[in-house]
Amino acid sequence: MDLVDRIETTRFLGNEFLLWLWFAGDVTGGRHDLGERGEIEVSLESQLKLTDPLSARESISMRGEDPFGSPEADQALKQGKLPAKVLFRLKQGETEWIASLDGPQLALSGIKLPALLDEAADDPLFERLRLLEQLDDLLHELYRQFLNVRLSAHWKGELLPAMKNWVAGSVTLDQAAWTRLHPGSGKRRARRR
Repeated sequence: MDLVDRIETTRFLGNEFLLWLWFAGDVTGGRHDLGERGEIEVSLESQLKLTDPLSARESISMRGEDPFGSPEADQALKQGKLPAKVLFRLKQGETEWIASLDGPQLALSGIKLPALLDEAADDPLFERLRLLEQLDDLLHELYRQFLNVRLSAHWKGELLPAMKNWVAGSVTLDQAAWTRLHPGSGKRRARRR
């Protein structure tokens, strides 16, 4: 299987990643322990696009104060649609980024960087690049955490049933169970280049 085929056959993981983030927001308040990278908070904001994984032409887009808590979003999830694009806020300490994340492409757009942190920096361009790299690293680490649980026995045995219950209207997982199902979320593996 060549690279293009591998990408196309795993594109659904981006949608599942967005659904996992949405679910985590209800279970953990959006807090994620990234080990050496520290704790981050992810909140899904005012834009949501859901699509049918079998027919990308069938989609629903919502904007507003809380599209994730809307009856339309609940109904779309119950019909089998998955989030395809979200506006999210990622916060680590006092540093905060806002961006849109396209699930199938795993592509960021409309990134709003935090105010430049280091006023003494020689070049604001390098400071902006550093902030972009920091956002990229945090998202990669968060996606790694998702993939670790997605590829584990916990996914089918416990997490997927809990997510199905959540879609049906009841949260059956708490913070302690989340932590147990995400072993190693506090550990960092060496990155391959």
